[in-house]
Amino acid sequence: MKKLIFLLAGLPILIGCSSRQVKVDRIIEDGIEVVLNHIEPYQIKGQPSALSLEKVLTIDLERDDLAEAGLASVGEWDADDDGNIYTVGFKNRENFIYRFDPEGHMLGSFGRRGQGPGELLGPGLSGVYGREVVLSDFLGMRYVIYDLDGKVIRERRLEHPDRLSPLGNGNLVAFGPRPDPNADAFYRNLILCDSEFNELKVLDRYKWPSDDSRMVPYFMWRVSGDRIIVANEARGYELWVFDWDGRLVRKIRKEYRPVRATDSIKEAILGPDYRKPGSSQSKYFPDPLPPLNQYFTDDVGRIFVMTYESGLNPGDYLWDIFNSEGVFIGRQPLNIVWAGLYLGSRYTFAKKGRLYCQQEKQSGFRELVVYRMIWK
Repeated sequence: MKKLIFLLAGLPILIGCSSRQVKVDRIIEDGIEVVLNHIEPYQIKGQPSALSLEKVLTIDLERDDLAEAGLASVGEWDADDDGNIYTVGFKNRENFIYRFDPEGHMLGSFGRRGQGPGELLGPGLSGVYGREVVLSDFLGMRYVIYDLDGKVIRERRLEHPDRLSPLGNGNLVAFGPRPDPNADAFYRNLILCDSEFNELKVLDRYKWPSDDSRMVPYFMWRVSGDRIIVANEARGYELWVFDWDGRLVRKIRKEYRPVRATDSIKEAILGPDYRKPGSSQSKYFPDPLPPLNQYFTDDVGRIFVMTYESGLNPGDYLWDIFNSEGVFIGRQPLNIVWAGLYLGSRYTFAKKGRLYCQQEKQSGFRELVVYRMIWK
């Protein structure tokens, strides 16, 4: 799948908030609270419902100094508490991780390519947690933690090529394949582990499609505060919320309008070549499309979910916004192309009141862009 990126307009964007609902619909299902959200958002008294985005930083990857440093392309990224930025560059000559200061100046790189101590073969950036940069090296089958200057703090060999996310209580969330001779299909499991990587509980299972021509179905999770938020295509438009001990504490369910794959969606995902004779795109896209494409959270627990519904302007798609209680409070059009975000990859995130995203220039190069999020 062609990786695409996130385009945002810097002008203020108002969130639609018309609703006939005053009381939020909730039910108890098998002892779990289920928040029932409808097509239109709820109006929550005293809760901000308008967002504007103010651009504060752009890192142009066509810059000469970045080309000289070998940063040909970027993947996952994150920021520390001081605003320094860390990004993975998969096609670089020597190092995988590049660090920038809050003004966008490159400070250096680390995470040398190789198989020795502290070296990497094919990493995914789990995130920056306090003073630690955490990576899961799928090809190297190891879990590596660096300090903010790129010095290895600790590393551990893995039994499975897992993507790992640390939790604040010492546990970890691991996602990866587990052999199961009794399974009727190939599954990847989302597992809660202790600090010694002992498996405590399976949180969810993801059924890998048997047909390679099928668009990869979504399965995502995000660690947000003291919660683990999981979306699985098998459940439709429903987010499951777990605590750090693996207890399911809430389900967030939403009605949605089914969307078929338009020519613009097909081109956004596959590029202009999808029209060529012999293309398998007719099988590639399910009909209708999944109800959501990707999501991220912010520091106060809001959840931003990208749907396939188009906005009024060309290139706009609608994002549903939920508050920390799982209540649908608004809908926001963003002019975007997406990165096929599944399996927990971090390409768009919010931290300390700022939205971090990637934009694509006409030249095809990317920009790392930071916006200040202003709520009213």
